[in-house]
Amino acid sequence: MAVTERIAEFVVATRCDTVPREALAVAKTAFLDCLGVALAGSKEDSAKICGAIARLESGAEQAAVLGQGFKSSALHAAFANGTAAHALDYDHSFALMGQPTAPIIPAVMSLGDALGASGAAALEAYVCGFEVTGKLALALRESTQDWHAPGTLGSIGATAACAKLLGLDARKIALALGMASSMASGVPANFGTMTKPLHVGLAARNGVLAAELAQVGYTANARALEAKGGFFDTFYAVEPQEDGPLGELGFKYALVHPGIKIKPYPCGGLTHTAIDAVLDMRARHGITGSAVESIEVLVPEHTYKRIAFKVPETGLQGKFSMGYILARALIDGRVGLEAFTDAAVRDRKVLELAEKVSMARDPAMDFGGDGSRPAKVTIRLKNGASFSRHVVHPKGSAESPLSEQELTAKFVECARRALEEPAIGQVIESVKRFETLGDIRPLCEFLIGER
Repeated sequence: MAVTERIAEFVVATRCDTVPREALAVAKTAFLDCLGVALAGSKEDSAKICGAIARLESGAEQAAVLGQGFKSSALHAAFANGTAAHALDYDHSFALMGQPTAPIIPAVMSLGDALGASGAAALEAYVCGFEVTGKLALALRESTQDWHAPGTLGSIGATAACAKLLGLDARKIALALGMASSMASGVPANFGTMTKPLHVGLAARNGVLAAELAQVGYTANARALEAKGGFFDTFYAVEPQEDGPLGELGFKYALVHPGIKIKPYPCGGLTHTAIDAVLDMRARHGITGSAVESIEVLVPEHTYKRIAFKVPETGLQGKFSMGYILARALIDGRVGLEAFTDAAVRDRKVLELAEKVSMARDPAMDFGGDGSRPAKVTIRLKNGASFSRHVVHPKGSAESPLSEQELTAKFVECARRALEEPAIGQVIESVKRFETLGDIRPLCEFLIGER
């Protein structure tokens, strides 16, 4: 069976009553986390600019533009909401790729709002999109190509989700996936700029557009994923095997294992184990910034390449600056949303400490198939003392999960940027009983924010 055919059959067959209860529970956690992060991200310039375009070009008030006080077409809402979901780099991640959910939930909520879909239908669509994305990430793990996966694999996952929401048959799903194969993109050279979250906004839009085009008869190569010169050949130079992770679709759920990693810090996920190490040593040994002589960070090659900025000039660059992030962690005792404004990254005291941070590749370190992101941090003090901490799994992963209270606190912190307290409570309660909602439009009304 061809890969596209396998994916299409899985999408058609998936129903809430066939999905493991544990997977549905993780899916609801993913919705709450993604919606919170998107609400906070809606106040970032990148999302506001995309929202302004959606407002300017809106021809139909079909779907909520989260936190921005208006509705637009499903296509434009997905674009703006997807960008918002990734604007802060606070969205949860998955083993062997970046953020799989950020393109999918904005696409599902925007199209679902336009359709008046039920909560169960939205959950089914998300599960389809996540599982396709997750299994592709696992199947393509040997690829050495360097694309931003939420823009490439995310386009495929968002398309699978939207195809499910529209009730497309297997033939039309295959055509939608063929179209998405030509729409996908995302280059790491744009990390540290507004275009990184744009990758996700485009992927969410791609999912809605490809599924809607397929619904009305638009054509594509129904095997563009696996064809020569197709998606796998072009983007990853590896073709997934039918009996590999994709063969597990519908039997073993990526939502359950490896699962998702909820981010406790709003910055590049590859820095999180190093942050955990610094915060732990700070708490254990009472280390202050003024006492530090040097900080050495050993990381895998992939982390070294992606965390690119020695001294950031903007808040966005700060999210990918190991020196800045660890200096913030040591001085503030936390790494929060307020650390990544343009003004914050110009803090002279923080930058002076950031200059003492050196990051180097450790050839012995690598990512594991379980989603590990190892880092070893050594802090040397001016008095000659030295402390070291090696962290493999970041806080927020299955090995070090956030508590229910921490998950809710993160949502509330994010949502307060865009919603009033009554609306925040309504969203939390609606997501708790998401599968019982007959229509997600009332939930989407709460998510719009002040009109």
